[in-house]
Amino acid sequence: MTQPNIIFIMADQLAAGSIGCYGSHVNSTPTIDGLAKAGARFERCYVSATVCAPNRATILTGRSPVIHGIVTNNLDLTDDNPTYAQVLQSQGYHTGGFGKFHHTCMGLPLPKDFKSFGFDETVISEDPKWGDYINWIEREHPDYYKTALSMCWGLPFVEKELKAQNRQAVAECLNERRQESDWSLMYSSPLPKELHQTTFITDKALGFMSESIKEQSDQPFFCFVSYVDPHDPYDPPAPYDTMFEPDDMPDPIDESWVERGNSILKNSQKFCEFDTVAQNKDTIKKLRALYHGSIKFVDDQVNRIVEFINKQGLADNTIIVFTTDHGDMIGDHELITKGVKFYDKGIRCPLIVYGKGIEPSMIDRLTCSLDFFPSFCDWAKIDNVGRPPLEGKSFVPLCYGQEENDSWKEVTVESTYSEEGSAVRGIITDDNWRFTIFDLPNTGEMFNLNEDPDEQVNLFYNDEYNDKKFELYERMTHAFMRSSKTHQYRNLPVKDGDKCMLTDGFGLRNNLFQV
Repeated sequence: MTQPNIIFIMADQLAAGSIGCYGSHVNSTPTIDGLAKAGARFERCYVSATVCAPNRATILTGRSPVIHGIVTNNLDLTDDNPTYAQVLQSQGYHTGGFGKFHHTCMGLPLPKDFKSFGFDETVISEDPKWGDYINWIEREHPDYYKTALSMCWGLPFVEKELKAQNRQAVAECLNERRQESDWSLMYSSPLPKELHQTTFITDKALGFMSESIKEQSDQPFFCFVSYVDPHDPYDPPAPYDTMFEPDDMPDPIDESWVERGNSILKNSQKFCEFDTVAQNKDTIKKLRALYHGSIKFVDDQVNRIVEFINKQGLADNTIIVFTTDHGDMIGDHELITKGVKFYDKGIRCPLIVYGKGIEPSMIDRLTCSLDFFPSFCDWAKIDNVGRPPLEGKSFVPLCYGQEENDSWKEVTVESTYSEEGSAVRGIITDDNWRFTIFDLPNTGEMFNLNEDPDEQVNLFYNDEYNDKKFELYERMTHAFMRSSKTHQYRNLPVKDGDKCMLTDGFGLRNNLFQV
């Protein structure tokens, strides 16, 4: 096969700064660090949106939230933008997706599959754990069903009897653990690691790859492996719950925003009453030890995938891409999880690419969520005629040591996810400034990341930097205008039943996707 297999691994709510090779100072990612050492590690990969659903939709469609329409969680992604899975499928790939997708409302029953998004096979298992995972536990491991049921949540569509069973299971299996903890979202999982959702997702992905090798040996495969961990609650199973000592955890970065009275950040700090423990460094270190336990759990699952590829002799024709959908503040700046917090732990994600021919390298070029779709197309050898309109820039040439003429001058980051429903927008620039404005009068952040990597000195209100502030305002305005310059797929003309693109001579060329 000339087209490589592609394994796209995504963890949930894991910042670059929480991974060893990016400087976490915690040995929780030996496998991921090994992939980075042998492959390409991108230092400045940023989310386009700061919460799950908007950013995942951007990765899947290669379009900004203003185009695909998913601006917060629990909206349904429609099928009027082609996905990378559809494009790869149309070019001969056998496509599978396993774990968290977050393209539908979590308050409604899960869809049976995502064939409409181009995945031949799927096993969907979202944060609340309803669906294939809990059904598997009930069927195959009934002795652990009550324990697993206690970890399910979000019940608006569940029948009355099951709601009662869930409440009883929580009371018996979780409440004591929560009550004994410093904070309600940090405790040890009562479920053994072999029956955890993270292991289940890996099992299903490995099963898909095994079957692909046997049944579709003449086709390359694309496998999306998407973990919910280390997303909150911070609840790794044994032995990961005691694998790291709180005293060994790095101290959190000090807050730098309170004196400005930023109400958006203040409200976000109140998530599950985190503000009651935000200043307690001992509690934060306990939380971080549990968090890194969950990270090590994910890392061990990634190791299973790497071992499978090597054992099956697929290493010479398989690309592994590892990233995350967004970060987690884990107590930095006295903040938790994600959303309107545009600090490093919230918006900078790992991007590691491993495979034959990929040069061991550290790449400083700006990269963002828009860039995955065109990169997958490059590996699949899909030319521009076979691609829908995309906003991103492929990072594939850089993985092989090739120079590129076109690179980002700034990447955009946005969020509308806060208790106030307020919008926050920002950019990261190629000369390493972070500029953010909040949906409040004269409220923003401006950091020189070269001189202030911990984002402690907000220059937004410093009159001596007004010229720089106006420059960054202008750059941000133009950066957010870029999405309007790329054709929307839904509006392309149709010729002979196919979507078409205009050529330079005002002719029409057929695209690959029928309407």
